[in-house]
Amino acid sequence: MKAAVIGGKGYIGKHLAFYLSGRGYDVMTYDVVPCEEEKYLCVDMTNKESVSQIDLNVDYIFMFAGLTGTYAGFDAYEKYININEIALLNLLDNIRKSKYRPKVIFPSTRLVYKGYDKPLKEDDEKEAKTIYAANKMACEGYLQAYHDSFDIPYTVFRICIPYGNLLSTDYSFGTVGFFIKQAKAGNDITLYGGGTIKRTFTHMEDLCFQVVEGAMNKESDGQIYNIGGETLSLRQAAEIVAAKFGTNVVAVPWPEKDLRIESDHTYFDDTKIQALLGGYHYKRLIDFSKDI
Repeated sequence: MKAAVIGGKGYIGKHLAFYLSGRGYDVMTYDVVPCEEEKYLCVDMTNKESVSQIDLNVDYIFMFAGLTGTYAGFDAYEKYININEIALLNLLDNIRKSKYRPKVIFPSTRLVYKGYDKPLKEDDEKEAKTIYAANKMACEGYLQAYHDSFDIPYTVFRICIPYGNLLSTDYSFGTVGFFIKQAKAGNDITLYGGGTIKRTFTHMEDLCFQVVEGAMNKESDGQIYNIGGETLSLRQAAEIVAAKFGTNVVAVPWPEKDLRIESDHTYFDDTKIQALLGGYHYKRLIDFSKDI
């Protein structure tokens, strides 16, 4: 079996490549970042000619290239549209014109949801408060359109807060990475508004399992799944990390521009992914914290 990971030098992409290789897959990695590694190709997904270099004769394409961010998208909307939308359309167009039909695996985000203090199901109300969220909503639509018109199989996985690392002792990514960096430096962890809002925290091992094993299940074709994990408030998560390093968690006021785009509670109902995988127990942040 063969797989391609696009965005293979990113946090999630490099973990997926590692996980797939461990499952015995022949993995080709693509990224815009130059690299001399074997089975790696530098590709600019916003350039049609560059995208044509991607080998489509594979079973799965994990399309994990893109820009993340919240307010930054308003200052660089053309860049966000090119990298987060045109890149996917270039890939889908190449597949459409080819004789191959690899399954496209795509990561979406918690930010497509209108926040509520309840576990969110895949069909719950949507709301785009950022360019990034709008990009992801558009891409979900593009995948369905190409699926319906050209029989290109796909699965979307909506991700909340990933953490942890299977490759090294560097845990510097994202929300949990911010907490660790602050606490390791002996500083208090600061949280806007005190961190009462809830999120789903997913260890990278659990995320890779759900994405890869879920994608391999034929029932996932044309479907969207919430990635499951442990539900915690941001304050609860920060306190776990702070306790490890003997620091504190401190509330700070929301900046006005960040408050306007805050999605409030966004934590997942994982019933659908659990049904697909036949039941799965997630790692806990408190257990992870013992090893950092």
